[in-house]
Amino acid sequence: MGMKHSTRTHGQDALALAIALALAAAVIPAGAAAQQATSTGAQDATTLDSVQVTGYRYAIEKSLEQKRDANAVVEVITAEDVGKFPDKNVADALQRVPGVVITRSGGEGKSVSVRGLAPDLTLTQLNGNYVATSETNDEATRSFNYTLLPSNMLSSAELFKSPEARIDEGGIGGTVILHTRRPLDMESNSGFVTLEGTSSDTHHDIDPQASALYSWHSKDERFGVLIGVTQQKRTTRTMEASTEDYQWYGAGKARDAYGNVQAQDGIHYWWGKSGFNNQTGGNYSDFFMPTSVNFAVKEEKRERKGGQLTFQFKPVDNVTMTANYFRFELQGDYTQNMLKIPEWSMARFNGDGNWAGGRLLNGLDFDPSGNTVTGAQFEKLAGKTYYCSEDQAKAAGLKPGGWGPDDCTVPTPQLTGGYSKEKALSQTADLTIDWDISPLWKASFTGGRTWSEGGPSMNFRMSAKPRRKVGNDYLPGNLYSAWDLTGTPSATFSPDLQQQLMNGIAEVDTGSTDSSWKRTEVKQNYFQADVTKLFESGWLDSIQFGAKYRDGKVHRNTGNTYWVCPGRDPADYDNSRYQSGCDPTAGDAQPGFFLSNPISNIAGGFNANVFPGINYPAYIDYLNKTYGGSHNRTEEDFVYNVNEKIYSGYFQANFRTERVRGNVGVRVVRTKQFAQSSDSIEKFNDYFLDNASGAPMACTDPAAAAYPTYSCESGFVRLPHDLAQSKTYSLIGVDRTYTDVLPSFNIAWDITDTLVLRGAASKVIARPGYTDIAAPGALSYYSEEYVNDRRVAGGASTAGWVGQGSNKQLEPFKATQFDLGLEWYFQPGAVAGVGLFRKNVDNFTLPVVRDTPMVINGEAVNVQRYETQANGRDGVSQGVELYGQYTFDFGFGVQANYTYNDTNLASIVLDGQEIGSSPLVGSAKNQANVTVFYENEKFLARASFNRRGQVVGGLNNGLTVYTEPYDQLDLNVAYNLTPDWTLTASVINATKSEQRVHLGSDTKARLISNTYAGRQLYFGATWKF
Repeated sequence: MGMKHSTRTHGQDALALAIALALAAAVIPAGAAAQQATSTGAQDATTLDSVQVTGYRYAIEKSLEQKRDANAVVEVITAEDVGKFPDKNVADALQRVPGVVITRSGGEGKSVSVRGLAPDLTLTQLNGNYVATSETNDEATRSFNYTLLPSNMLSSAELFKSPEARIDEGGIGGTVILHTRRPLDMESNSGFVTLEGTSSDTHHDIDPQASALYSWHSKDERFGVLIGVTQQKRTTRTMEASTEDYQWYGAGKARDAYGNVQAQDGIHYWWGKSGFNNQTGGNYSDFFMPTSVNFAVKEEKRERKGGQLTFQFKPVDNVTMTANYFRFELQGDYTQNMLKIPEWSMARFNGDGNWAGGRLLNGLDFDPSGNTVTGAQFEKLAGKTYYCSEDQAKAAGLKPGGWGPDDCTVPTPQLTGGYSKEKALSQTADLTIDWDISPLWKASFTGGRTWSEGGPSMNFRMSAKPRRKVGNDYLPGNLYSAWDLTGTPSATFSPDLQQQLMNGIAEVDTGSTDSSWKRTEVKQNYFQADVTKLFESGWLDSIQFGAKYRDGKVHRNTGNTYWVCPGRDPADYDNSRYQSGCDPTAGDAQPGFFLSNPISNIAGGFNANVFPGINYPAYIDYLNKTYGGSHNRTEEDFVYNVNEKIYSGYFQANFRTERVRGNVGVRVVRTKQFAQSSDSIEKFNDYFLDNASGAPMACTDPAAAAYPTYSCESGFVRLPHDLAQSKTYSLIGVDRTYTDVLPSFNIAWDITDTLVLRGAASKVIARPGYTDIAAPGALSYYSEEYVNDRRVAGGASTAGWVGQGSNKQLEPFKATQFDLGLEWYFQPGAVAGVGLFRKNVDNFTLPVVRDTPMVINGEAVNVQRYETQANGRDGVSQGVELYGQYTFDFGFGVQANYTYNDTNLASIVLDGQEIGSSPLVGSAKNQANVTVFYENEKFLARASFNRRGQVVGGLNNGLTVYTEPYDQLDLNVAYNLTPDWTLTASVINATKSEQRVHLGSDTKARLISNTYAGRQLYFGATWKF
């Protein structure tokens, strides 16, 4: 709806209708055979008159023109006018082109996957160079975080699906190049101001958003300045049901829903190696069940700030200097309240992992196959006698075995979650000099620096249980807990749970209350020189050659925020914290620690009859008043560094004849990589102090008086940290150097004036993820005594060694890829096309979990469920893309595409040994997009529907994670009050769609998560000048 224009000619109505029907048929996921076009083509159409094309229609037709003229396989998204990108989020716009799948955070597009490959294999650049990005509270990745970047600062985005030698390596899936505006390309004294508000069905308040851009240049167009700013506030509430650690409960090997033995390594088995009983004697065995089912509401108060400052100067006619500075910042306050229902009330440990009486389990529900638990109920039954201590059990004639409060109360829901203040900041500064040496020689030199940092200043976690110890007894705050994962997941608790918390019947779970954070720094310096030689005649259009140097560094560290008991030394972290036992009242909960009313407006994701929450600011204020200000420390045993020096050079020849055009080239890349991490060995030797008989000592035992500094937990005397466990760590670093030769070839043949045949072939690479090669390793040993004690307290590990670690010897991702496509441009601004693609992925990375023999401190041990990264071999991602676009002269238009992506089961190789197989991570077999719009001089209405099929994830507990099919409808309207003023409104996720994830290919019953991020509403006005 802008002022720029292009011209097109009417086609016959019959032809237009036929094409529109063909486009609609093309996106049917069933993959029906494409119909053969019988039209005589655009050249035979009757010319009626000409129309002026503006606004959204202008943008998509301009994008199509760029796609047609490109030598490579490229998708282009163009802003319809200054400050008017087609979608609120760049990732949302990219998902509407064939072959793109996005992941979301808080309802916003965050990362992009292309043609069945993971987001880390999509390279994103800003004006042709890497842009550093850090997460607000997560690990560093090679994937760009699109939530950082305001879309209205862009002029266009290109997605290269086939590479050219001149483009940086790293995008096996594809390369996204985002382009910003420059002042000498715009009219002087032009720009825009946009004011918007946003709300959602999960949060009814209105958040403000504002953006502005101003561009000026001198009359002689020698000097120009552009400045752009944006500030967007947004409150999101995400509701999610999730599970933890599916384990097999039974004496034998795990089986799938069809009764077949699970072949993959990494299956987790319950420590009891058996089934168990409920509290009425019924027995259950041989099934998968999560160790915890969680229900969470997360509120995020995000503020996104963006800034661009660009100078351009032409000291002489043939030299242009462009200096850019970009600053993108995302900060927010995040509050998550979670209700957890772990398996603490399932069964007791008495030496064989089973107890005939059960604990407080009433019963389990199963899927139709009987293989997976889909529901559980726990209840303290009226009239039944329960035992809270060893003394009570002994008096009743029961065997000893660490009787405690989990035997006489329902310790769930565990109220937990987190409160954090987070920030991510990305900055880029660069200078480019474009020099037209002569009409036939051109050169460009670019130098720059991009750097980012991210992490929370506060990341606090608190946990509480609904019970309170009074004397030797426990008052219950909840008598019933149940979860059900069929359909919409649901949680049910005693109706008076909220009131009981307000009555003070609760305890702080100090063992699960802490504050830790992780922070990342990413930086890269780069310099590039490019030369182009043009030819005036012949088939050789130009040659390009150049070189680039990149020096990048990634640093990740973690730390803690903590409070210490009065008079204690803050440097003695393990023993001075208030959770360590130095304050015997630390576990006493107060009503003010909780929200005075249950959380409401749970608009999706799950159902709950009551949802109490923690008042994090009130609890933190209590800590500050009780223990003084907080302290911070950096953990030296959770650090990693990755340094990369990359040297590359390329040569590319561009050719063109009357009908054939393309390019052929080679890029040579040498990578010098250093990965370092702090790897630790920790031993958990004991947990509770033992009494004379070797059982955990009760807090009421007279002998406990001899240990006044020891804390009391779950009715037993807990050992100090330094007596219960030990830890050592060391820095491990590995240097690697490798060289890759990457040829590429692109060709386009204009068979007729309307028909284009494309082909491409290339070799591509991408470097392994930072955490894959450098995440700190951790080996942990759990003694039998420690494990038995923890089972008494609720929650337990398996005895023996467990661990995780990165793989510093990972090979880079490598692939050979091929493209073949046919495009029919039957009218100006219209297309119907088909593209075939195949990627032979010779090497890729995926997570594995398996028992691994190791030598630790000279002792040969078996590390159970060791989590690491392995290389996959012989992966194939192949498929077909169908797409079309047509605009009618009366203002109606349609865009549609469908992608079918087929991937094989690739081999998994660790230390030279094939250990299993897995689908390629990130692949979705089916994806379809349809956009319909109507536009005239005053009004635009657009509806965009996206459907993505099931997406393959990594391995979890030896099974593959699958994100289930997802579809979403977005609506946009705009009205031009005047040529300069436009009113806009958008509804994102009008369908109120939820995202569901499950574990394993044999059943959908093993729910991993079900998430609802809300339906968002935007409305505003733009003034363009």
